[in-house]
Amino acid sequence: MNAHYNLAVNLPLRQAPAEHLAAALAAFPVGPELLAYPSMEGGLGIREAIAGWMRRRCGHIVVDPRRLVVTLGARHALSLALDEACFAGETLLVESSTYHGLRASAEARGIRVAGVGMDGDGMLPAELERLAATTGARCVYLQPTLQNPTTATMPLARRREIAAVATRCDLTIIEGDVYSPLAWHGRDQLPPLAELVPDRCLHAGGIGKVLGPGLRVGWLLLPDEASHQRAASTIRFATDGLPALLPAIVAGWMADGVADALLTQLADRMVERNRLARAILGDDLVAANGLHVWLPGNDAADLEARALARGVHVAPVKPLAADGEHAAGVRLCLGAEEDLDRLETALRIVAGVR
Repeated sequence: MNAHYNLAVNLPLRQAPAEHLAAALAAFPVGPELLAYPSMEGGLGIREAIAGWMRRRCGHIVVDPRRLVVTLGARHALSLALDEACFAGETLLVESSTYHGLRASAEARGIRVAGVGMDGDGMLPAELERLAATTGARCVYLQPTLQNPTTATMPLARRREIAAVATRCDLTIIEGDVYSPLAWHGRDQLPPLAELVPDRCLHAGGIGKVLGPGLRVGWLLLPDEASHQRAASTIRFATDGLPALLPAIVAGWMADGVADALLTQLADRMVERNRLARAILGDDLVAANGLHVWLPGNDAADLEARALARGVHVAPVKPLAADGEHAAGVRLCLGAEEDLDRLETALRIVAGVR
């Protein structure tokens, strides 16, 4: 089969942001200051725009821009959080199905990863408490909103329970949050864990799942001045600072409403694509109007192979499982295929090989 369809990579629709970026690059006021060494934590104006976006679109009430560090995407933010919160040889608790990039980053640092049981509302508090006691873990990584890969979103009661367990067990929380702008678009917002336990949470976010990961604009919200300075120092020693051009453009879009308008456009189109996926794949599909859906099942690896044989790439099953072996379903990404007809064809192929 010559055609290959991409349901594997979690991308937003990118044509509209690309057009805005082309116009912004043509008009950007370039001065000598742009070619000097940048601020290690990102310019204050950029961090203030990000803080405003987090309050407006991500459920935050209080965001101190002086506690933010601008990063090369959300994965870089997670790496900085791991360096701050975990040591080699320790155990990091994660959801039983989790973001493969975080698991890979942890294991590359010699950090053991242990999966905590989940239900439809996310990580189970009782299981978190039990494993914290049995493993001696000091840190837990969670995605409370539109969890990757299962799409689960924790209700407020579950968030409070998780926060209470973290406090009782003295756990540092690494919170991954890249999907909340889509989750809360047109809906009441829920507070991130960084609002519930700000003194023990490192909150990693980014704009890639709204405007495109190629921008490489992310951020890490640190709980105190000391951890903020350590993160900035890590960037200084590694890179002497990050390029300021694209973060400055994104910050401008956050300030003048362009980012909000692009989010609205993306959110509307993802509702359409989630509806299409459910119509093709059936009511057992877990869909929450985000960039990906979750097709539960115990034969995930076989389904991945069958789909690939027909030319459809789905998210690789093995890296999504905390144990690296037994994924409980298949993640299907709905944004990598910009053309809606190609997406429909790919989804029908998956439906046919289930």
